[in-house]
Parts: sequence; structure tokens; C-alpha cells
Amino acid sequence: MDAFKQQAMLADAELAQLIGVSEKTLSRARVGHLNLDSIASDRLYRVARLVVLATEVLESPQGALRWIKRTQVGLGGATPLEMMTTDAGSAEVEKLLLRIEHGVYS
Repeated sequence: MDAFKQQAMLADAELAQLIGVSEKTLSRARVGHLNLDSIASDRLYRVARLVVLATEVLESPQGALRWIKRTQVGLGGATPLEMMTTDAGSAEVEKLLLRIEHGVYS
């Protein structure tokens, strides 16, 4: 969790929102070296997978991190980070990345 947070340059509040837990829960997990529950772990995996995909498509970790935090026309003006809080939103982010990868106007 912390390694991903640092690599993705996310604040605790952003990470907590992405995986659907409170900042206090993150703090308790960190201090007590506790595992996240299965739902939060699944959400963290989903977000990390999309960040890796964005890095591959955009060919730059820094470019991918900028992209996920900026509004995207292909997402109706939302940021990919906002969209990744749900399964349906994550699917839309993935579709947009695949369109970009294949050169489809997005």
C-alpha cells in the first residue's frame, strides 16, 4: 500500500478515497502492520493495474501520473483518478487507455 502510494505520488486522502476506506483506517493499517480487508485490497490492485497500463500506454511513469490526475475529454471531463473509485469507472479508464494505445481519437 505505502509503496504504491509513494510511487503514484498520492496523498493519504487520495489513496483512501480510491480504495474506499478512511484515512484513519490507512493509518491504523500502516502503524499496526495490518492487512487491508479483501475489498480494499482488490480496489488497490485495480488502481495499481490501471496505473501500470497507463505507464505502458503513455510510455512514461511521470506522464501516466500526470494523465491520471488531469481531466480527460474521453471520460466526460472527469479525471481517471476519480473514475477509478468504482468498477464501472475503472472499466471506462481502461477502455480509454486502450483506445489511446490503438490510436483511436479519444
